[in-house]
Amino acid sequence: MARENVYLGKSVPDVGEPGLDQLVEVEGICREILEDYRRHRITYKTAMSRLNLLTLIVSRDSDFDTLHPRKKARAIRIIEEYRRKLQSLRYSRGR
Repeated sequence: MARENVYLGKSVPDVGEPGLDQLVEVEGICREILEDYRRHRITYKTAMSRLNLLTLIVSRDSDFDTLHPRKKARAIRIIEEYRRKLQSLRYSRGR
């Protein structure tokens, strides 16, 4: 049984090759996760889990190794930045 995509969705356009291979896509996914949390569509735990999954996908994806040597590190820094934003939103809400 094939696993269904967890979070690309239709609101983040696929750029370049099919699948996750561009920094713009990583940032778009992070932005959408944060927006869903802001609009109370998903919980903090779900949002953080999706960011963690995105980090795992980027760290194992060969597209982020072969195309540019520092691309993977930049993608992970983008995800970390959105993780910090999510944490600050959580604490500003009063948990």
